[in-house]
Amino acid sequence: MISIDEMREMLGELLDELPEAFFEELNGGVCLLEEAKRDPAAQEDDLYILGEYCEGPLGRSIVLYYGSFARLFGRLGPLQLRRELRKTVRHEFRHHIEALAGEDALDREDEAQFGDSLRRHAAREDPERARRAALEAGRREGRLFRRRPRK
Repeated sequence: MISIDEMREMLGELLDELPEAFFEELNGGVCLLEEAKRDPAAQEDDLYILGEYCEGPLGRSIVLYYGSFARLFGRLGPLQLRRELRKTVRHEFRHHIEALAGEDALDREDEAQFGDSLRRHAAREDPERARRAALEAGRREGRLFRRRPRK
């Protein structure tokens, strides 16, 4: 894993790629914190928050977590790590731009993707429970899932 100073330099280069307009009303800027931030829904040591778009009384900012990148991508080379950092930076800037426009489409996408990830994780841990939950969800939504008859 690259050092936090190397990652700060990489982050600066990635931010230089973005148009100046993206930074409007981002008065708290973009900061890279040394810590890892576990997702509160994590059941094991496998779910971390890479970045957050923050809005509050002190303004708007983007926070990235070096420790989270290290835990999830510590084995990647610098080029692959740069790709993951770029995806995260652009994701958080999309939150910022949507917030300025009064939109929340990415928030809804994030919630759906997070729910899918939790369901996949649960299915690995307890496949029968996941099958019953999917069947119940299908009934609630008016869909019925049937097993194919065995031949």
